[in-house]
Amino acid sequence: MVVNKVKNKRGYKQQSFIELILLVVVIVIANVLANQYYTKFDLTKEKRYTLSATSKELAKKIDDRMFFKVYLEGDNLSAKFKQLRTATVDMLSEFRDLSGNKIDYEFVNVFADKDDKEKSEVMKQLSLKGLNYYNDIENETDQQKRNLILPCAEVTYGADKEYGINLLTTEKGMAGETAINKSIENLEYEIANSIRKCITKTQKKIAFLYGHGEPEAIYLDDLMASLSDNYSIDRFLFNLGDLEFLSQFTEDAKVVKNYDSLGALIIQKTLKKLKEYDGIVVVKPTEPLRKDETYILDQYVMHGGKTVWMIDPTMAEHDSLRNAFKGKAQFPDWNNENLRTLLFNYGVRLNSNLLLDLNCNDVILPDPFRQGQLRHFPWVYYPVFAFSGNDHPITKNLEVVWGQYAGTLKPIAKENLKVTNLLLSTEKTKMQDAPAYVDLSIVANNGDPKYLQTFRSGKQLVGMLLEGEFKSNSKRPDKIYSAPVKESCQNSMVVIADGDIALNAVKKSTGEVFPLGFDRETGRTFANKKFLLNCFDYLFDESGLIEVRTKEINLRLLDKSRISAPKQEGEWLSEKTYWQILNTILPILAIILFGVLNNVIRKRKYAR
Repeated sequence: MVVNKVKNKRGYKQQSFIELILLVVVIVIANVLANQYYTKFDLTKEKRYTLSATSKELAKKIDDRMFFKVYLEGDNLSAKFKQLRTATVDMLSEFRDLSGNKIDYEFVNVFADKDDKEKSEVMKQLSLKGLNYYNDIENETDQQKRNLILPCAEVTYGADKEYGINLLTTEKGMAGETAINKSIENLEYEIANSIRKCITKTQKKIAFLYGHGEPEAIYLDDLMASLSDNYSIDRFLFNLGDLEFLSQFTEDAKVVKNYDSLGALIIQKTLKKLKEYDGIVVVKPTEPLRKDETYILDQYVMHGGKTVWMIDPTMAEHDSLRNAFKGKAQFPDWNNENLRTLLFNYGVRLNSNLLLDLNCNDVILPDPFRQGQLRHFPWVYYPVFAFSGNDHPITKNLEVVWGQYAGTLKPIAKENLKVTNLLLSTEKTKMQDAPAYVDLSIVANNGDPKYLQTFRSGKQLVGMLLEGEFKSNSKRPDKIYSAPVKESCQNSMVVIADGDIALNAVKKSTGEVFPLGFDRETGRTFANKKFLLNCFDYLFDESGLIEVRTKEINLRLLDKSRISAPKQEGEWLSEKTYWQILNTILPILAIILFGVLNNVIRKRKYAR
């Protein structure tokens, strides 16, 4: 009997030893296979750890070393910024794996061991590269804590490509939990977009037209410089009455028989040159277009050219108002009937008015109650456009955009034409038809209930996207001009009733250019640049990267009102304490229970 027990124990030991050997072999084989055939399983509802097909293709096209230096690092990161940091690590790791380890990254605390002066210099250098810092304010029990955060990164590729990435998307300049959530949603797009900039070899060509009183190039400097990361950008002189423009046709004038033939030749050659561009941009012309010029633009659209129109319907300029007698001025509409007719034919009416919106940016004016002091006043001619609930790739997750003396648009129903609203005012608006009388002193009415009640015109449309088939506006006789194309193939354009939306501020004394969307008076930064870059990407980027912006990640946040609620009468624990105990004690109890049960089972098994 004793011999059988000894044999059974030896048998159990041998069996256990064999099981241990088999387990080790299985683990080794599993690790070898995992190293050769790496994969992940994303079990989250919104697939937050799964990159889009577009991002995967971009990562696979990387053929040189790419390095991300991320500045979101330091001991002063609050919980929400630690969450953004963790999401950034996960996203970069995913891109690195898909690139075949051609991507490297490093998190660096550039403020470490630096005094305030050195920190200021670091921020200045990063700001010149378009990278933004953030003052994170944490409200603690008895004090307010302010932390300087750098939620940004730099990416270098090969020997000559370097770009900046801003990882934080704020809401009205603040980074609350919702803003952090949007920033995490936007991480894939920001990283993939930086990869696209690095690896793009053949760029689409875009021309900014000038010759009809458009702003000087320096006022478009930031937009054109930002676009040049992904596109080939030119300025194209376009004015059939300009001697400099006509000088290029001097040799043609010597061989043609008459002026009609010369005119037709100039039109044909100009159209041919424009067709070399994938898109053209018209920003704030202040002189009327001729019929021949609108014919050229019309045929450019009919041949598939994409267009971005940023047009001021009214001749309103804030500098003119400030310099006017007693801050009062009357602004007429622009005499640009040919352009209005062209756009009307495509499906949009450019209204001759100014939009006033209570949701607006400020101006700084002398305080009437404190001599020699300046004060912020809401300026209803500076509408601010928000995008809450808008899921279109151009506007999704976008901060507010700042308009200046904007007009309004009205879509015209057209067959085979889709219209998408991009810039919408709030409900609290009113309109001023041109000629519009504007007076700076109306800021005194900001607290008057009767005045505020006059803002009841409802939501107004300022920017739109048109997609579909456009009908030609041309009625030219074929005997002089080549037969015009009467209908375009599938095409798209963006129309905005505000030319200032694309202009950056310039310090005239030094020529210093400020970032697009930055308001020098208030120091606020708006999302004008990102909005316009999204418009261009939607129109011209064939990789489909803009679609990545529609990805949503829902953070399951705690209900702060419930967590902060005190213990009710008759309750043993407050809800906060209950969940703290549950999340700390329960896992420990589960481990102890597993250990006890495992020990009991083993004793019973080997005691036989």
